[in-house]
Amino acid sequence: MKKIVIGLIAIAAIVTSCTQSSTEGAADETQNSNNDAHHDNMDSHEHHGAIDMNATYTFVSVSTAKPGKLDDLVRIASSPSELMDEHVDGLLARQVSVDTSKNTVVVWVTFDKRESMMEYLNTEQGQDEHGDEDMDSILETFTMYDLTPKSQRLIPKH
Repeated sequence: MKKIVIGLIAIAAIVTSCTQSSTEGAADETQNSNNDAHHDNMDSHEHHGAIDMNATYTFVSVSTAKPGKLDDLVRIASSPSELMDEHVDGLLARQVSVDTSKNTVVVWVTFDKRESMMEYLNTEQGQDEHGDEDMDSILETFTMYDLTPKSQRLIPKH
């Protein structure tokens, strides 16, 4: 159970990357122009190569910390997505947010496709970076969601 929760927390923390778009891949931009994920003024954004800015997978977790353990939960929940942000091109956006009044951490990570996340998590590096910390002393509750985005905007409004 501990390893499952650790894995879920790790995946959950994969959720917080600022997205950028670019002028590269004009054909992709044309194809995606009908989606809310794209803005009319794409020329002002940088891009990570030919990554499609239309997310097809979002991981979300909602975790409640045991009393006095919120800072530990924030640290643990933040680390995996921060590390993935450095290695997974398909990670489009991520965020770890805290509701201190409810002792709760919400993690969301959006990917171009679910496979981008899974391929990384199946590597030795992906497994090593998600740690093996004992979550029983930190977690009160944990719920995760595998979501399919239906409406989105992943770039800043201008």
